[in-house]
Amino acid sequence: MKERIVEFDDGCAICGDLLSPDVIDKVSQITGGINLVCTDPPYGNIIKKCWDQWDGSQRSFVDWMLRWTNEYAKLLLPRAAMYVWGGYGKPGFRPFFEYASRVEESSSLQISNLITWSKKRAYGTKWNYLVTREELLYMVNGDIKHPLTFNVPLLDKKRGYSGFNKKYPAKSEFYRRTNVWTDVNELFRGKVHETQKPPRVFEIPIEVSTNQGDWVVDMFAGSGVAAHAARKLSRRFILIENDEDCFESMVSRLK
Repeated sequence: MKERIVEFDDGCAICGDLLSPDVIDKVSQITGGINLVCTDPPYGNIIKKCWDQWDGSQRSFVDWMLRWTNEYAKLLLPRAAMYVWGGYGKPGFRPFFEYASRVEESSSLQISNLITWSKKRAYGTKWNYLVTREELLYMVNGDIKHPLTFNVPLLDKKRGYSGFNKKYPAKSEFYRRTNVWTDVNELFRGKVHETQKPPRVFEIPIEVSTNQGDWVVDMFAGSGVAAHAARKLSRRFILIENDEDCFESMVSRLK
């Protein structure tokens, strides 16, 4: 497959295999070093679409995940961040758990936090608890205690008091965001991609782990939500999408 590149004033979109040497070289040349990777890869055998189906073992799926993680970790600036979405899978196939357990020994990344997005709408069965969550693994390219950028995230809600310890008063009158996000609604209608997420769940990592003008990369671009979030916050972006129809639709919306 020959790669195709569409350029914009604030970034570009690449149609091609994210592990293609040409694609990786292009990302390296354009950015000179990535400030943030924020991506929502296939979870594996959850969606009945060809792009999410995996005929091999959980181990082989995780090996593939670690390959692209390593390649793009090499393009990250020192102490820059990578956020990877995931879920708990199905019996006999839970790659996100294995990925999280192996990523530190297989790359330069350290896990800084595991974020849970708590959705508003639940689904499930009569024999189980209702499901409302997805996970977001926050990793740093190096020492987690010294991230390249960490703009402390605050909620809109005021705390109403200075803190529990008078010796160490709160630094803001607003509550600080935790690793459980309860204030972001999922998309209920108007989706252009089966697994499309709301822009806000991309905006938060972009706000926290980059500054204006920095580069944001999403290797599983899908609907292109990461680019819309980056544009809103005056960041530059690179999107990579392998499906040609999906790519054309994404580019049309970005134009």
